[in-house]
Order: sequence, then C-alpha cells, then structure tokens
Amino acid sequence: MPSGLRWVPLLLLVGCLDTFAPAGAVEWSPPSVYRTWWAEIENCAGIWADFDRVEWYEVGGSSYPCPAYEGRCEGWWQPPHTIYMAQDQTGNRQLAEHEMLHDLLQRGDHPPVFVACGVATQSAW
Repeated sequence: MPSGLRWVPLLLLVGCLDTFAPAGAVEWSPPSVYRTWWAEIENCAGIWADFDRVEWYEVGGSSYPCPAYEGRCEGWWQPPHTIYMAQDQTGNRQLAEHEMLHDLLQRGDHPPVFVACGVATQSAW
C-alpha cells in the first residue's frame, strides 16, 4: 500500500465517530409517555413529525458537560434528530418537551414558541 494511503482506514473510522456526543451517552428507549408529550408539543407548536425519527440517548447523572459549549447540560438536541437526556432528568417533562421542540423546529435557538408552549428553561436564555 502506498504510504499516503496507509492512513485512509483510520481517517474513515474517525470520521464516523460523533464528536459532539456527550461522554458516556448510551442509546435509550424513552418511556411511552414521551409519545404523549410529543403529541402535545406538536399541537402547541403547530408542527407535526414522526416521533420515531428521534434517536434518544441517556447520559449518567443529573447533568453532563455540554459538547457544543462551556457549561453543563441536562438535555441537548443534536441535528438532525438526536436528543441526549441526563439520566436523572428523563422524567422531567418540561426538559423533554423542550428538546422535542428543538427537533420539531429543526433549530437550536429559542424562538418565542418555547415560551408560548411553556418549555422555555432558564438556562436556555
């Protein structure tokens, strides 16, 4: 193999890793109540999408270092359809719906609909 091509397999492997995933994140199946919460946040926002498009991950503890900025996260949405939840926060409806709304809107900022739907969090502002 030419010396310049020797690194190609390693580069391909590294390119497939999710560098924005919080450390320790594991795939997780949310409880069925999340489907109800999804439907309710859809109705509030007036946007509908398939709940099953979201890939859910759980991260140990009550918060974790945010992968995209300094500070700690309890939940975090990664485009296009990945949501990370701190393990101790998985029952937090407001937080779950907040992250769901990011997915429905397909944006990471916090337009007024977050306040209108009651899912604005202090840390988001």
